[in-house]
Amino acid sequence: MEALVIRSARLEDSPALAMLSTQLGYPTTAEVVQTRLPRYLEAKERRVIVAELDGQVVGWTSIEIVDHFYLEKFAEISGFVVEATHRGRGIGHALMAEAERWTSAQGLSILRLKTNVVRTDAHRFYENLGFLRTKTQYTYVKQLAQDGKAQ
Repeated sequence: MEALVIRSARLEDSPALAMLSTQLGYPTTAEVVQTRLPRYLEAKERRVIVAELDGQVVGWTSIEIVDHFYLEKFAEISGFVVEATHRGRGIGHALMAEAERWTSAQGLSILRLKTNVVRTDAHRFYENLGFLRTKTQYTYVKQLAQDGKAQ
């Protein structure tokens, strides 16, 4: 494999992060990413990790610490994508290894993630990394108007 670098995201990665987010099924623009990314750049409790191959960002994962009063504190991967033409080359494994390293460095022993039921390739990937499927759940969304009431 060419020179693969796993590192924290930088503001100038915004166009690539937006393109990959769109590929993941969450369309966005570089401008929107550039406004949202700073809260990850200096934060201790969250991080965006990128995979750079020969100077080009070809994957990313976002991870953050979750601390509910009713559960042991854990890290959760909230997003993960490798550019479609670069899959199967170890890039995803490298990103996940860094997510595990970061989780351990935070003093945590639990790493969680959620994945859409239709992403069967992702399910195999995660299970091959040692993740265990613990439940199936539904996600509900309610769009609120700016005044806080349902539309």
